[in-house]
Formats: sequence, structure tokens, C-alpha cells
Amino acid sequence: MKTRVALLSSCLLTSAYASNYCFVDKEHPVHVEGSFAKAAGAKITTHPVKGSRLHYAEGDGSVYYSHYLNPENALSWQLGVNYVGLGWDQNPRFRENNYYYGIASLAWISHSIDKWRWILNGGVAVDTRTFNFGQSGVYYGMLWGRYQQTENIGLHLGFFGYYGSKNGYVLPILGMDWKWSPHWHFKAVFPMDVSLDYLFAKHWHTSAIFSSFGGPYRFPRRLHEGEGRYKNGIFEVYATTVELDLKFVQKEIFKVGAGIGWTFGGWLLIKDAQNHHGKYYNYDPALYGRVFAAVTF
Repeated sequence: MKTRVALLSSCLLTSAYASNYCFVDKEHPVHVEGSFAKAAGAKITTHPVKGSRLHYAEGDGSVYYSHYLNPENALSWQLGVNYVGLGWDQNPRFRENNYYYGIASLAWISHSIDKWRWILNGGVAVDTRTFNFGQSGVYYGMLWGRYQQTENIGLHLGFFGYYGSKNGYVLPILGMDWKWSPHWHFKAVFPMDVSLDYLFAKHWHTSAIFSSFGGPYRFPRRLHEGEGRYKNGIFEVYATTVELDLKFVQKEIFKVGAGIGWTFGGWLLIKDAQNHHGKYYNYDPALYGRVFAAVTF
């Protein structure tokens, strides 16, 4: 039991495509979470649209249902939606600004091996405008292990990969988390997040986070209303960020918070339907805000 409590105390940030599943609890099988972030207009620095502005937003919401197969192994089913908004009036390649992807996944979470917590996850994301799995479906998988090195230190390893929309990508998962006092918790797990969390009052946390817009895996998306050779093209968007947030947490069953952050600039990559002839449109740093919430019952 002591090992499991320590493992659950090391929860990391979640995303639409890669959850840490720290909410899995035999007594509370349903988990609902969501977030939304929006950046101020970022100035494009690439010709011939230099000086125009990109207003980027992203959000996600998911419902999970989890159940135990035995005391050490559980399954968790996910249904959700992911949103990307690209407000860019002078976009030279396509006109649609709003993209919604449906998400479905299944994960196995295991504590069977002493001091280890393993997650094996597989899922699919598909454009909800067409539900064309052949054209816009992106299939992904993850194997993520955390080893309880000491009472206060956990080591992470694994990999995450996806394939779809003429793209494929695999990333390692490597890092550690360290809870050096009841009030301070440091996490550095690539490519999930780097964060420093401080519990300054009962239920109240503040965190400094280094993360990203566009998701840590830069999922590709099929264009809507593309022009010329970009009629059914593909785009990716990405920016690294730093954020300071404030959150209220109630015994792992309720969390709500907000943050303000700064992007260090980024890029929008647009390719044709066959994932060729790509062009990067770089943009300057910008201020952004984020809200998030989760409940388990």
C-alpha cells in the first residue's frame, strides 16, 4: 500500500492524447477533465505574410471510465474531444479556423511489479467534421513506466508514438520526479512537462511549468477549405511555453485552476495532401491564458 500511495502522489500533467491515469480509483470509477488555453495575437515573421497575426487557441475535454481487473491491474476507457483554433485572417493556404478531433482510447494500468507503475495505452483521434478514419485518423500508443527509486524520487521511462495523415513519429519518455518536502514537488519528464509545484496552503498549489502549445507530440491535422495543392493538406502547430498557475485540489477528486503564460514563439507547418512541399510560418512570442478543471466520482 505504501508503494501505491507514493506512486499516486507523483501525478503529472495530462493531455488529450497521453494521460498519467493517476485518477484511477476502485471507489471512484468516473473521471471528467477539461482545459482551454488562448494566446494573444502572435506576429508572423515569414514572408509574404510577415506582420499578420495568428490568434491560437486549444482545448480538450475527456470522460474516463475505469475498473479493476484485480487489486493490481485496471482498465480505463476514454472518450473525448480536442480543439484547435487558428485565427489568421491572412492565411495564404486555407480558410477554416476551427478544428475538432474526437478521441477514443483504452489503457491498462498495472502495479503488479514491485515499485513499478506501468501504463499501456492505445487510441485514435479523428476529425469530427468528416469522421474519415482513412484520411484524418491518427492512431497512437504509449508505454510508460514509473519506478519508485526512493520514498521521494520516481524515475520514468517509456515511449510514445503515432501514425496517421501520412505522418509517423516516436518519442522516448524519460525523466524523474522528486518530492523533497511536503510542500515542494519537482518534475522533469520529457516530453510531458517540466514543473515546480508548491503547496502553500491546505488544498492550494501554485506551479511554474515549462510545456508546449500544439501538444507535446505535434499531431498532424487535415486542412479544411485548403487552396490549390493544399485542398486536403496537412498542418502542424507548435510553440514552447512557460506558465505560472494557481489551482485548488481536493483529495485527488476535484481540481480547478487557471494560469498565465508566455510562448517563446513557434511555427505553423503546412504541407500538401501527401505530406510533401512543406512550408514553415514562424511567429513571435505572445502572452496566453489557460483554465482547467477535473472531477472524479
